Amino acid sequence: MLKRCLLLLSLPLFLAACAPTAQQQADYSAVERAGVSPAIYDKMIHGDPLSVSDIVELNHARVNDGIVIRYIRDHGTVYVLSHDDIDYLQHNGVSPSVIDFMVQTNPNPYGPPPGPGPVIYPPPIAIGGGVGGGGWGRWH
Repeated sequence: MLKRCLLLLSLPLFLAACAPTAQQQADYSAVERAGVSPAIYDKMIHGDPLSVSDIVELNHARVNDGIVIRYIRDHGTVYVLSHDDIDYLQHNGVSPSVIDFMVQTNPNPYGPPPGPGPVIYPPPIAIGGGVGGGGWGRWH
């Protein structure tokens, strides 16, 4: 009985965590109104990573840079961009702020790329912070 009560109490919290925020809903509505392809809109609704060409299409549809950056940030997409990718984005009018944000998502810009396209990394974890202090990335 206790397990059942806990399940019923935790279910709304779980569902609320999965539901899009009001900001995300507004962003999705703006993307839909901009007339992007159904494939890209569907990717965004499902939280899938956007490819470099998807970013270009969002730019051609005149989707606000803030929406694009928020989507990349909120979904943890990491881009490993080649010089050709950056040239492609620039030649298609993608703003420097979006390109810079995409470049900054790569935690290892000087290491070997894991492969083409966006890569999803798990969220960062805290190091330390237990008994005796600690902190983010501090050596003890």
